[in-house]
Amino acid sequence: MKYIIASGPVIIEDGKLLVNRDDKDDFYKLPGGTIEEGVETLEEACHRETKEENNGQIEILNPLSPMILWKNPQTKEQMCIVLIHYMAKLLNKKDIRPIPPIREVKWLGIADIKKRKYNVAPNIHYLIEKGEIK
Repeated sequence: MKYIIASGPVIIEDGKLLVNRDDKDDFYKLPGGTIEEGVETLEEACHRETKEENNGQIEILNPLSPMILWKNPQTKEQMCIVLIHYMAKLLNKKDIRPIPPIREVKWLGIADIKKRKYNVAPNIHYLIEKGEIK
């Protein structure tokens, strides 16, 4: 079985969640991505991925609940995806922009996400259900 370990921040400001959209998936997702095996820590990957995807600089505040998926949500391919989340503070909001392959960066209202007005990644709903995105 294929295993993927990914790390990324949960950035919330004024009741809105920072999310990305790329060409790979048809839903909004948190910034973040796969750790570089043997090269970096989960926290370093969180910082790197935020910079690579959004030109974001963050301060990690605390770890959140991890999530395990047993299939790719888009392709339905059987695999183990371990998602490690960190609550983070964005330090350079004015500099945020999509960096390809990211095509859109958006602040979604958490209340609207809860009402399912947006198609978002499963881990966003998971963290809402856990009470960690509120």
